[in-house]
Amino acid sequence: MSTPYGVPPTPPTGAPPLPPAKSRTPLYIALACGCVLVLLLVVAGIGLYLVGQDGGEEPTSPPTSIVDPPPSEDPSDDPSTPASDAPTEIETDQPVDKPTEGPSADATSPSDEIFTLTVSKPEEGTTLELGGETKTPENDKFIGVAVTIENSSSRSIGLDSDRFRLYDDSGAEINIRYGAFSTSGPEIPAGEEAEAQLYADVPADTVLAEISYTDEVGTGGSEFRVPVGS
Repeated sequence: MSTPYGVPPTPPTGAPPLPPAKSRTPLYIALACGCVLVLLLVVAGIGLYLVGQDGGEEPTSPPTSIVDPPPSEDPSDDPSTPASDAPTEIETDQPVDKPTEGPSADATSPSDEIFTLTVSKPEEGTTLELGGETKTPENDKFIGVAVTIENSSSRSIGLDSDRFRLYDDSGAEINIRYGAFSTSGPEIPAGEEAEAQLYADVPADTVLAEISYTDEVGTGGSEFRVPVGS
């Protein structure tokens, strides 16, 4: 008897039945899992390789350079600038050893604010022309000087023979015998200049060394002594 198409033939009677066909689905699942595992291992290995490569590479950007700071504008910070030898001024309450200014008064005046006095070189002779007359000495000679006074004050100062004295080289006073003055009166007005000519009748060996001037306004009543010119 023929078997219909598509129907498995009936085993002959008395023959053992055929074993059932085994399913291959578990095999396919196992193969798929193995492929996935292999793929994961490959990906993991590539990732570790890339990470190792990134950690070991040198940096591509150049290192930052160290820039020296600009030089200071303060010369004291520049080591090449030599130290100043100038001394430092220090304020102190101690007195200064030497004066910072010269004397305010001229050598021929007690104060430049009052008057200036100058004396000429002494002159000697055995006769003296004075007031149109010729005078002769009672001793050996006449000796005389010209004294010029400039009044720089705002008040008049005196000019007559009583305000002057003459001294020889030993310091002894010499009497004034004659006097002649350029002013019309016994005073020098403020801001003006005058001259006094003083003469003494002395022995031959007398040397005139100093003259002095005294005035209440000009010298405050004190005697002001000046060497004669040479």
